[in-house]
Amino acid sequence: MNDKKNIKLNKIKKKYISEEKLIIAKVARKTLRYIEKNTENFPNKYVVLRNRIIDSCYDILEYIYRANVYQELNDKKEIIVKIQMLNFYLEEAYNKELLTHKKLINYGNYLLELDKMVRAWFNYETS
Repeated sequence: MNDKKNIKLNKIKKKYISEEKLIIAKVARKTLRYIEKNTENFPNKYVVLRNRIIDSCYDILEYIYRANVYQELNDKKEIIVKIQMLNFYLEEAYNKELLTHKKLINYGNYLLELDKMVRAWFNYETS
């Protein structure tokens, strides 16, 4: 029974593997996984902040795929806004001593790389 499920999952995975060639999406996925893994231990008191951080990560990835498919300028702008909001949420987590300075710097580097890639993509499309 598990073999049939694995075969179906592999077929689905192969169908969408072409999307993995989008470098910006790869970076966004890597960032999302890194941030999600490292925010699991937030106290219940700050569950809203944690959820906003995770939701922003997923939103960034979604808008990257949308911008790639629909080629809409607003989707690309929305990616930049979501990155800035995510940066704000992470700073708030740092201010509440939920993140170390080192983690904040690491997250910032990931977001900076992602931001530069999106802006380069944005500039390439508009020129």
